[in-house]
Amino acid sequence: MLESKIRSSIPQMNRYPETPGIKALFHSVRDIALIIDKVAQAGYGYLKAGTVMAINLSAAGALGQLVPYVPISTGVALGAVSAIGIAPVVLNSIASHVYVSLEDSYKFVVGDELILDNDSDEGPTTTGAITAIDRTTSTLYADITTTTAFSHGNYTVAKKAYAHVVTGVSGEYTTAAYILDADIDTGAGVEAAGALCSVVVSNAILYKNNMTNLTAAAIASLGVVDGRFFILK
Repeated sequence: MLESKIRSSIPQMNRYPETPGIKALFHSVRDIALIIDKVAQAGYGYLKAGTVMAINLSAAGALGQLVPYVPISTGVALGAVSAIGIAPVVLNSIASHVYVSLEDSYKFVVGDELILDNDSDEGPTTTGAITAIDRTTSTLYADITTTTAFSHGNYTVAKKAYAHVVTGVSGEYTTAAYILDADIDTGAGVEAAGALCSVVVSNAILYKNNMTNLTAAAIASLGVVDGRFFILK
């Protein structure tokens, strides 16, 4: 196989296989669904229609803005589709300090309240509100300072720890709220600016296989599954 030179500036021709195109989200008529406008928080990159979204419930920060829903499970597998709403820890956490990549740090703002967990489900732990985000001390990571001196032994690189904003009031502190209606780009890294978006609230039948993060807990919060369909009531 010839190696693609797509990222080089030399004249070239690159051929790609044909794909099925954009997958449909709605089985029912979109016009009868209850759809409302929202604002998505910056830093989460490109999000596809059908992504399950959650509401930032921090007392301050980006309160009320939408972020990708973080599934309730025995920990989120880093690198999986379900990890779009999290920021992996890149340096072992210490009391009141969470270390994430510089790019991931732009998923959060001062005032956001964080939840820490790991892929062994040794959490969650609340950190309280972010008081500062230091992106200047190191070129390798950002130092997020929080109000709570949390117990940090489980939130290490070896245990594949991660952080996400609080979107639930108890338990795992993550709750599904809406379904993204169309593709959006919230941006990534320092230039991330968020996105205006629309979300489906109810009165719709969607193709469940074309949705992201539709877990059992999300289904229980939002509707029911009937065969290959997800029904928002």
